[in-house]
Amino acid sequence: MAKNTSARPNKDLKGATKRPQKKATAPVFQGFVKTLGLSKYFTDDKDLSLKIMGVILLGSALGNSYCRNMTTLSYPVQDELTRDDEGWLNARYYKGRNDLAFVSFWIIFFIYFRALVMKSYFNPMGKRLNIRGAKLERFEEQGYILVYYIVSWSIGMYLMYNSPHWMNTDHYWIGYPHHILSGEFKAYYLIQFGFWLQQIYVVNNDMKRKDYYAMLAHHFITCFLIGGSYAFHLTRIGNAILVVMDVSDVFLAIPKMLKYQGYTAICDYLFGLFVISWAITRHYLFPIIIMSLYHGPQTFLEMKWEPENEEFLSLNIQRGFLALLYGLEAVLCFWFLMIFKVIYKMFNGAAADDNRSHDEESEEEGVKGDDVQMEKLGVSAQKQKKRA
Repeated sequence: MAKNTSARPNKDLKGATKRPQKKATAPVFQGFVKTLGLSKYFTDDKDLSLKIMGVILLGSALGNSYCRNMTTLSYPVQDELTRDDEGWLNARYYKGRNDLAFVSFWIIFFIYFRALVMKSYFNPMGKRLNIRGAKLERFEEQGYILVYYIVSWSIGMYLMYNSPHWMNTDHYWIGYPHHILSGEFKAYYLIQFGFWLQQIYVVNNDMKRKDYYAMLAHHFITCFLIGGSYAFHLTRIGNAILVVMDVSDVFLAIPKMLKYQGYTAICDYLFGLFVISWAITRHYLFPIIIMSLYHGPQTFLEMKWEPENEEFLSLNIQRGFLALLYGLEAVLCFWFLMIFKVIYKMFNGAAADDNRSHDEESEEEGVKGDDVQMEKLGVSAQKQKKRA
């Protein structure tokens, strides 16, 4: 493996201006907490979210109905098929407003979990690997992303593999409306919804990226798609989209983590695998899913709006979801153009780099430039003393 051994000077030169370091995360609802005068009780995201979760879990244990809705699945089906000994994973559930309480708990959980994984595990790991500054924060973030997407993709694939819609887009529509879900599928879908709502908070409090607005649009579209597909009983196609989207993020996180360690050669090869996975999943499989929504509903069901019968897939709803999916594909195409820029640079001798990241390299170059300038000033001062 080719590792970049060039070390950045870690000693501050006398008189050098120190650049303020922006933390990767800020306290949740910081202004609200300060307004109430509670800042001394909450030090950061992890501390505040942990205490909120503690209160919720305690309330649930004591029997509070709202806290119980936040920590357990609501609306279990009670009919002749229900068994007394079945666990929640295999039980069947309806959908309802109380599901929003469950989602809200997982928003808080992911704020805590993200801070825990980044600061308690990947921060010490990065320091042991001699990663510093902005690169360390990005290393922590990519480590967390790697952990989450490996888990979410594996669970999503397991559920899809054991579902009728595995490798068969017709079953997105056959049997519609799919308004009763297994416990494991309902939990998976609502937890994914909580994660993506939490990501909107993250993108606004993390270090700003070059593609901030594209990322924000991506997150909002994703949340509308997950929430809308859950409410309108389109969770099968939603499961397929989530699985297709998750896999390429795994292939991206690994080379980026290696890049921050200086392993540029293997990073380039793994980046090539990421490009292949991105092209296949997001620009081949994803359009197939979009075309299924375009043609499939009219083939297998009657397009109508009858909420009393749990049927919501009217022509207008179909058009609305298609508009969201086209918007998502537009964002993906924009990112793919940025990926092509990276490929072009690689063929011209540069190392693989993610153009979507924030300007961490330019920040480091600025600091290095300041260091070089101060060194030059120091040398000039010494020469003047000798001449004198």
